[in-house]
Amino acid sequence: MTTRHSDWPEKLAAFIEARRKRAFSWGQQDCALFAADAVHVMTGEDPAAELRGYRSASGAAKRIKQAGGMRALASAFPEKHVGLAQRGDLVLAEVDGRESFGVVVGAGVWCGPGADGLVFRSMSDVVAAFEV
Repeated sequence: MTTRHSDWPEKLAAFIEARRKRAFSWGQQDCALFAADAVHVMTGEDPAAELRGYRSASGAAKRIKQAGGMRALASAFPEKHVGLAQRGDLVLAEVDGRESFGVVVGAGVWCGPGADGLVFRSMSDVVAAFEV
């Protein structure tokens, strides 16, 4: 099981602030790598080390398929009831008909990359949560 650094709340806040205005980019600032980067900041472990290296939607789709789907990408983390998700946990949400990873940033709110920077959304979009 992954262990968070003792100062993970400060590290997560700094990470969110640093990424706040960074636009979506395949292989850099997409949902999977954003979530993995957040885990790396909080724990020092990179859950996407094997996933990195793609630069396009088709490259991401290939990696997702090889992994067994989006939910399988998060299988290293214990799944928990969405209602129990807390700050720093990962979420899988349904956004505009697609699955997307994000990070819980506060009570009832998660965020993930969007066209012009991070997008903050209600937990009502979330279909699965994973404990970090």
